[in-house]
Formats: sequence, C-alpha cells, structure tokens
Amino acid sequence: MIAVLGLGSIGLRHAGNALALGQQVIGFDPLPERRDLLAAKGGMVTADRDAAIQAARAVVIASPSERHLDDLTACIQAQRHVMVEKPLAHGNHGLSQVLDQAEAAGLTVMVAMMLRLNPVTLRARAILADHLLGQVLWGRFIAALYLPDWRPGQNWTQGYANDPKTGGALFDYIHEIDLAAHLLGPARVLACVAGHSHSIGMEAEDMADVVLGHAGHVHSSIHVDYVTRPRQRFGEIAGTKGLLRLGLDNRRLEWRGTDGQIIEDTTFPGTYADDYLTEMAAFVAATDGTAPPPCSGRDALAVLDCLISARTQAGLPA
Repeated sequence: MIAVLGLGSIGLRHAGNALALGQQVIGFDPLPERRDLLAAKGGMVTADRDAAIQAARAVVIASPSERHLDDLTACIQAQRHVMVEKPLAHGNHGLSQVLDQAEAAGLTVMVAMMLRLNPVTLRARAILADHLLGQVLWGRFIAALYLPDWRPGQNWTQGYANDPKTGGALFDYIHEIDLAAHLLGPARVLACVAGHSHSIGMEAEDMADVVLGHAGHVHSSIHVDYVTRPRQRFGEIAGTKGLLRLGLDNRRLEWRGTDGQIIEDTTFPGTYADDYLTEMAAFVAATDGTAPPPCSGRDALAVLDCLISARTQAGLPA
C-alpha cells in the first residue's frame, strides 16, 4: 500500500501511476472534492493524514510544500519509506537530523527530481561518466516558460508560485539546480540575481540567474523565468571533445565534435508523463531494496542548500 498525502494535480498523478503499477493506494487530502477524484480512479481515501500513513508501507508527500518537513518527520517517525515532491523543504533546519533518523532505520527517502529520469539526462550522464566529452569546461541550463500558459485555467497570482517566501521561479525550478549538480558534480553558489519583470503581476520573483561552481574549475549558469514565450527548456555542456545540447522538452540529445560535426543526434520516444511513471517505478524499487533512489534525501538536501544560498545572495526573503 502506498499513501499519497495531498491530492492536487501532482498528487493525483503519482497516485494514478502507483495504481497503474499494480500498487494499492490510499490518499489523504483535507478537501473532499480532491478525495473524490482519487476514489474515481480506484484508490482508497481518508480525511485523516496519520491514518493514511499508518495504512501504508510507503508514502508520497505531495502536500503544499510548506507542509513537507512536518509530513516527512511524521512518516519517518512512523517508520515509512518516503518520496517527497520537490522542494524537499523551504529551509534546511532540522532536515539533516530527520535524514539521519531515516538512515538509521533503513528507510528510503527519495525526492521527486524527475528530470534525472528524462532519457536525455540519462544519456548525457552516461557520456560524461565515460569521459567521452573530454574535460568538462562549462554548462548552462535554461527553463523559461510563460506561467499563464503553463497553468491554464488557474489564477497564477493566487497560487503557491506567487508566495515571495515559498514560491517564485527559483523554488519552482529547483530541478535545474539539481540537474546541474547531477551532471557536473556537487555545486556551490557563486552568484545569484533575481527580480520582477512586472509583466504578469507576480509578487514573487519571476526571473532569476544563478552561477554555480563545481569541482575542477567548472562553472555552470542557470536561467529560470515565468515570462518567456515560446517556452525554452534545455541544457548545454561543453568539453574539450565537443558540445552536448540537451533538449528536455523535445527529448533530443545532440552531440557535436570540436569540428562541429554531429557525433550523435538522438530523439527519444515518450513524454514527461512517461518520466513520472518511471519515477514511481523507481520509488517502488527503492522501497523493495532492489535499486537506490534516483535522487536521495541527501542529494536533495545539498541542492536545497544551494537554492537557499542563491535566494540569500539575491536578497529574497527567507
């Protein structure tokens, strides 16, 4: 049995994927209309969070992000494996101790950084691991999307994204910081600027740029925003033997040699929906002890530390 705490759009997606993989699911949400949506999919529901945790052997935390730490603590105290939606939390106070408790109890803590499971990312990581790109020189990652198009039918000024403390482009696009660290190695923040374009009525920052430092004098830059049309989501990594371009939306990896000739140009089948299903399968495997989680709690804590440092350098509220 897998419990899902929070039955918003992402919680329902995780619950549906667990059901599709043959798992029994119990869902918690304080809103009865959200519980009804899971019941219609064939899941069990409850209005009691702790009852959902006790009924399951593993828990997906998809509650509002300001609830993540409290929900994670409750799950670990109940001796349950956990997958937490990003971000792991909004602050790092107490997180390391909770992860210590999970590790001492042999519990999996996985964080839902689904870009790690995009086949373009998997292929790029393999190329880098085999040193086929030579010495890595730099990387850059861009996630630039128009928020009103991204979430049609929603008032983006009323949602979590517009909270200056717990929303904004940096928290929403923590995936890009994670991707840079996942591909280029552990990161530290060298600089960050963030601000408001005043084009879509946001109180939280709608644009930000981060510079990260990695081992071996490698730098990466990250641009995120809520205001660009048409949308852009890609990465580039340069090495002494060529350049990789990672098309995350179109699932296309292009690798050019130093002479500009194409070494590899692969478009992978599927969509982001397939990556979410793969993510749930990876969580099930991690709870069974058959594979490590794609993104552990420790991985996610390091990325969260970077994000907090970036927000601090940009002068954003804690």
